[in-house]
Amino acid sequence: MTVSSIATHRRRAVTAAVGVSLLLVAACSSQKEGSTSAANSGGSGSAASACPNEQQAQEAYQKTWQAAEQQLGLSGIKAPPVKVCDVDTTKYKKPPKNGKYKIAFAAQGPTNSWAMENEEAFKYQAQQKGVDVLYASANGDATKQVDNIQQLASQNPDAMVVVPMGPGITGQVRAAVQQGIPVVLCAGRLEGDSGAVSTVARSYELQATLLAEWLVKQLNGKGSVAMLSGIAGVPTAEFQKVAAAKVFAQHPGIQVVTKQYTDWSPTKAKTVASNLVAQYPNLDGIWSDSGFSDLGVMEAYKQAGKQVPPLTGDSSNAFLKAVKGTNIKFALSAFPPEQSQNCLDIALDALAGKPVPNIVNVESAAYTNAEIDKYVRPECSDNLWIPSSLPDSLLKKLKLC
Repeated sequence: MTVSSIATHRRRAVTAAVGVSLLLVAACSSQKEGSTSAANSGGSGSAASACPNEQQAQEAYQKTWQAAEQQLGLSGIKAPPVKVCDVDTTKYKKPPKNGKYKIAFAAQGPTNSWAMENEEAFKYQAQQKGVDVLYASANGDATKQVDNIQQLASQNPDAMVVVPMGPGITGQVRAAVQQGIPVVLCAGRLEGDSGAVSTVARSYELQATLLAEWLVKQLNGKGSVAMLSGIAGVPTAEFQKVAAAKVFAQHPGIQVVTKQYTDWSPTKAKTVASNLVAQYPNLDGIWSDSGFSDLGVMEAYKQAGKQVPPLTGDSSNAFLKAVKGTNIKFALSAFPPEQSQNCLDIALDALAGKPVPNIVNVESAAYTNAEIDKYVRPECSDNLWIPSSLPDSLLKKLKLC
């Protein structure tokens, strides 16, 4: 496996055992996405007083964290408080025209394999549900997505699903909602009151906390750690970075010696890791948010003739195939691209006038090197995100397997 064999740039707005499962954590309210302070904790700020089942919802949310920590053999992880309520969507209820709904999809664009799978999963689900899709690619550009959302809204779709590329699209999302279009944020979130009826994504805080706690356990609470994040300013990188840093700060024996960005690129990650090897030759662990970055780390350490320290990341087949047969210790937590299917389902529920959760926390597989044989797909492409719930026929069509 060489760095050049992997896409050198990964940008995503934000991979679940076969059959991606979602835990819809819901209480009762008519609120949409909340204020900035609430969004920071993943919920709706103004919903606090209008959420009579808040305790029940919080208990359900806690279970998603408990399930995740059990997957990695951890315990005692505390989930941040989150306001989760149902959104009253009766005002969006409408019958499909000519038997079909028209759903706009403001996508990231197929800039990498994750984004490609995310979009193909959405289109596949739309086909299964008899939905017409209005598609617009941002090509990984948040500025372009601003125009995309405006153009899609001008076509009067019944609903819109947006994979947010950055906070700059908030005004356009709000404008679409004011036009009467229910908007679902998918695989990412926006701070503040965007007006979106629901946000469907794997919790950034859960993802980052899990991996940080696992690394602390591997090091018995003592050692030097480097933190490698994706693209500076992108929510997927920044929120995870903050959450992981909070974990390390709670353990006095853990010293974070450096925080670097890799742009989710194996090439840049190799350069960063080469500098780490030179500057911190006895580094005890690496917290990373990306399997792509981990590939570069592996090559840098191999080139230096050193053992790769325990490291973390998300779940790509490329990384698993590269570490198969080695003694590298790792923990991965998947960020399923297939969550776009559930984003579409939430949009359809809103058009049916059904209450929908303002937050859908995506459950996902988390595992270590001890379980590599369960997850690696040697017969499939490096570009496959693991595990995948896409049907074999579609994986074959996409040349992923």
